[in-house]
Amino acid sequence: MAYGDALGFLNENQEKKSLTLKNFVYRYNDHLSMKKPAGQYSYITELMLITIKCLVDHGTALKVTVDYPRFYEELKLWRYYRHGTPPPILARLEEKNYYKSTYYWEDRNCCGISRIIPILLANKNYRAAEIEVYKNMIYINRHPKVILTGLLLLRTGYILLENHFIDEDELIQQLKNYLIHMQLQQLNENMKGSLPNHYNLQFEKEKIQYLMDLDRYKNRKDAENKSKQGLILNSIEIYYNLSEQDTPMIEDLCCDYGKEEIAIAFCLWGMSGKEYDTTNASLKDEIFICEMGKFLSKLRNFEGNRKAYVSQDKMIDLFQLEKNSMIQHPILNMLKIKEKEETKEYIKLLVQTKSCINTFVKDKTRQ
Repeated sequence: MAYGDALGFLNENQEKKSLTLKNFVYRYNDHLSMKKPAGQYSYITELMLITIKCLVDHGTALKVTVDYPRFYEELKLWRYYRHGTPPPILARLEEKNYYKSTYYWEDRNCCGISRIIPILLANKNYRAAEIEVYKNMIYINRHPKVILTGLLLLRTGYILLENHFIDEDELIQQLKNYLIHMQLQQLNENMKGSLPNHYNLQFEKEKIQYLMDLDRYKNRKDAENKSKQGLILNSIEIYYNLSEQDTPMIEDLCCDYGKEEIAIAFCLWGMSGKEYDTTNASLKDEIFICEMGKFLSKLRNFEGNRKAYVSQDKMIDLFQLEKNSMIQHPILNMLKIKEKEETKEYIKLLVQTKSCINTFVKDKTRQ
């Protein structure tokens, strides 16, 4: 999945489209552009890695869940080393009274939704995975369209894990059946807080819209209508294109959710038991990503043995540290500040941990 993400992120940052990973320049904001190595991935992979780091297995309960105190602290750090600007995740960190905001209830943006994939992969118990994915979705966004997209992604992955390869029409039919029998009351069971009076009706309307989209899916293959299919259906289409020709199409890189759709398609490809030849492709932090994949396998068998995160009274401010400082961080563990640069617009750090090296940026203009 990280390979598909890196491919999409590369093409998002250059005019000429390419199916080969290469070095590129990432425009962070109006004040800062940074050279990035071939295989640099975006927030899509970053959020997935964060999710994995926050998973805790409960063998007696036969489930793997997200440790949300740690998840929040991870996200607070991530905003400084992120690659890309997914509006829903950043709004969760920046908006006051977020859970009462119109953004939480009304925004339809699905960016970063692939973060739920590790929850699927870590849970053999589908019902446990569905409950935890729903929790993770409403942690960021409560719009029915976004929730349904996340649940359909979960269901698609589950079907492919069970069947390895399934006919496209059969997959679409199974997704329709899933939606038809989905009940909001069951999803929202034991969740805190009440829903607005109109929410049930809104949820059912979005379900109907998705059912219509699934019905139209087979006849909406042309590029003109491609963006109207939405993230999950475009991802499924790219997945089946990969099955036929072993490579994404250039036009796949140009949609609203282009890099996330490609990343999801590669992930579905892996779930169906297939491998993609990346022999000649260099991926940033590849060893670390592979180790996190192995840890997911341990979680799936309740062998993770990870304890819940203990909240800290005061978090360390990395930007107050000097070059060559070494500290033990509650989230990043042992780290070193390899480089530090400060201008009137930003502070930039090169931070080395045991697993990888990341650039942290604090934008002074937004303070």
